[in-house]
Amino acid sequence: MDLATARELSRLTGDFYARTSASFAQTRTTPWSGWQRVIDELGTCGTADGPAASLRVVDLACGNLRFERLLAGAASEGRVPSPIEVHALDSCDAMLDEPPITGVAVTYTHLDIAEVLFAGDALQDTLGTHVADLAVCFGFMHHLCLPTHRQRVLEALVESVVPGGMIAVSFWQLSKSERLLGKARAVTELAVTQYGLYGLEEGDYLLGWQDRTDVLRYCHDFSEQEIDDLAQAVASAEEVARFSADGATGNLNRYLIMRRLP
Repeated sequence: MDLATARELSRLTGDFYARTSASFAQTRTTPWSGWQRVIDELGTCGTADGPAASLRVVDLACGNLRFERLLAGAASEGRVPSPIEVHALDSCDAMLDEPPITGVAVTYTHLDIAEVLFAGDALQDTLGTHVADLAVCFGFMHHLCLPTHRQRVLEALVESVVPGGMIAVSFWQLSKSERLLGKARAVTELAVTQYGLYGLEEGDYLLGWQDRTDVLRYCHDFSEQEIDDLAQAVASAEEVARFSADGATGNLNRYLIMRRLP
């Protein structure tokens, strides 16, 4: 994909969330089923010194902190260490209009991830290095248009955790749903003409929101090979699990879980 098309897709996606944050957040109130598996996998990762007495988390593209609320519940059940400290990062501040989470200390940083990537700046400057036991990025990778940007995000997440720490990322596979795929094809066909988006490649789509036709977001449908390539491109981490979950079909997200090497 050419850079001009990628920038326009990123602009449309940013505008989408700026204009739909309230209604979008209302449809994102319960945790994804795949997150339970992520929490289960936490027990398989740790440092050479043994299980941590607390849990430090980096949540890139945190949305409305649904994952943090799930973590709080898991801590109360003794499934994860506590207390929990979270560095949450996102550009859609309006989605954070939520009550505090008992047992989870959240530090929020406004960050336009796409702009950082286009500018060529280092995500590590904001995420930090070796500052977390767990780094997650859910529901965001499919908004990144360029493979190099996806790799930079995964590398930054790996660098943010301590050796032995865990990284969990979700990749949307919208083509698993015939309904979603049909809608994406129809919207994309119209958007290509309307915005001159002729640089789209295989797996690239646009989607609207509910009944609105004035907002569009870019979404990439990930192939297994693309996920393979990303996992293999990060030399400082090893894959420990990969699975499908979420959505009515139970397979709309493909999860990649990695452990940072010593």
